[in-house]
Amino acid sequence: MKFYLLLYILVFMIPEPSKTLADYRWKNRLVITDFDNLKLDSLLKGNEQSLLDRKLVFISFHDGKFQSASDSAEIESKQFLNILSKTDSSAEWVLIGLDGGVKASGKQLDFSLSKITTLIDQMPMRQSEIN
Repeated sequence: MKFYLLLYILVFMIPEPSKTLADYRWKNRLVITDFDNLKLDSLLKGNEQSLLDRKLVFISFHDGKFQSASDSAEIESKQFLNILSKTDSSAEWVLIGLDGGVKASGKQLDFSLSKITTLIDQMPMRQSEIN
C-alpha cells in the first residue's frame, strides 16, 4: 500500500519540469512574442486546427514576463527571452523552425497569423508534411 501511495505522489504531485527550447526541437515550431497578448489571443481563437496542422506553439511574454504557452506548458523563460534579444534588439516576435533555427522576426505592427502561416507553408519541411 505504501508503494502505491509513493507512486501516486511521484506521478501526480511532482510538477513537470519547465520546458526548454530543446524540448520543442523537431516537435514544434514556435512563435515567441513579447507584446500585449490581447491581439494574439484574438488571432489564435478559431485557428486551432491550422496551428495543430503546422505544429505551431505560441510562447507569450509581456514586458519580459511569461504570460502563457498555447500548449499550456511551463517554460524556462530565460532561454526564450534570450532568443528574442539575440535575434534583433528591437524584435517583438520570433518564428523558430522545427530545427530550432530562427526563421523570421519582427515588430508587433508587422505581426499577423497569415504572415506566419505563409512563411511556414513555404518551408521545405512543411512542404514534405503536406505532400
